Amino acid sequence: MQVSLVDKPAILKERRLTRRVQKTWQQCANGRLPSWQDITALDFGEDWNFCFTVDLCLSDGFPYFIYLGESLSRLAVVYLPDRAHREMTPVDLAAAKMDEAALNRAPVYFDEILRLPDRRKIVFRSVLLPLSEDGETVTHVFGAANGRGIL
Repeated sequence: MQVSLVDKPAILKERRLTRRVQKTWQQCANGRLPSWQDITALDFGEDWNFCFTVDLCLSDGFPYFIYLGESLSRLAVVYLPDRAHREMTPVDLAAAKMDEAALNRAPVYFDEILRLPDRRKIVFRSVLLPLSEDGETVTHVFGAANGRGIL
């Protein structure tokens, strides 16, 4: 009998969102690159609210998001004051390594301490995972990101 992640005792669950999403992507991939359709067929539970997908063909300088989870949409309007480009948001930062994920055809992790405009600091983590519509060419990057406040 296979036990799903939701059925496991709390002590056995992976704490980090990025690791849980990457593990689900890896199980779906099964040695190949999954497609966006494969990903949308999965049940990520509450983690889905922290996920995003970028269409690489439509991205020109900035990521072209075809999906942005509800919890991440709030971060899409928070501009980071300590960045050279004022238009940089945590969501843009999460997708910043999408080219690396596409070229390596493998997961790319990113974490950094960000200072928000209200001077709060958060530990921000993201994972970027390549997707392919034809099984060969990386066409999309699927990811997850979240942050937690620090003192």
